Amino acid sequence: MGQPPSPPFAQHLGSRLHLHLLALAFNVLLLVVICVISSQSIQLQKELQALKESFNNFSSSTLTEFRRLDSHGGSRDDNLTSWRNKLEKKQQDLKADHSTLLLHLKHFPLDLKILTCQLAFFQSNGTECCPVNWVDHGGSCYWFSRSGLTWAEAEKYCQLESAHLVVINSMEEQKFVAKHIGSFHTWIGLTDKDGPWRWVDGTDYRSNYRNWAFSEPNNWEGHEQGGSEDCAEILTDGHWNDNLCHQLNRWVCEKRRNITG
Repeated sequence: MGQPPSPPFAQHLGSRLHLHLLALAFNVLLLVVICVISSQSIQLQKELQALKESFNNFSSSTLTEFRRLDSHGGSRDDNLTSWRNKLEKKQQDLKADHSTLLLHLKHFPLDLKILTCQLAFFQSNGTECCPVNWVDHGGSCYWFSRSGLTWAEAEKYCQLESAHLVVINSMEEQKFVAKHIGSFHTWIGLTDKDGPWRWVDGTDYRSNYRNWAFSEPNNWEGHEQGGSEDCAEILTDGHWNDNLCHQLNRWVCEKRRNITG
């Protein structure tokens, strides 16, 4: 009776099988991306062709109608009024179709960029581009919430995504974040709960960019809930404010692009 395979051989065989499965999954993903891009391209070509045919048909019918009007004398004014209304309606329809097509053409490069980026993300095991629904900017990936949590809950959420609450290092980054949060108070990764103000990623607070509102932070203690203001938020005008950490705010997560999600 032969000896059973040694454990190293079984481990090697399992490793090779795992690599083959990963390669197969990647090839399937690549095929899906190619199909999606091809489908969008074909759809745009169809819409453009339909717009051209609509315009050609309209031109032909217009010419026919004017020839018909030339052959009738008495009711020409009434016919011209009716035809003018038809012309205006058709012009509006053509403008709407043209605007829709331009919108598709405008979004197509972005859709292609997103698909290409996601392909690179999976191919590089998360070291290139950003995960789905994260925004790529300045070498970092940002995720903007659409609900509210306390500051501690928001930071915990970000940590579960291998990230942290956003750390704002420049005016340019401040403008980028403010542009995406809209008219909502939003937590950032700045707190003085355990002493002086500090950023959650260890960035030095004293030498880093700051954008506090006038007279802030003031650690106001006049809230009915009690307690002190130990967590930083971005206000609707973009300036920072210290607030009670148990308030429910939206939040922004940030992670460097070379961190695997």
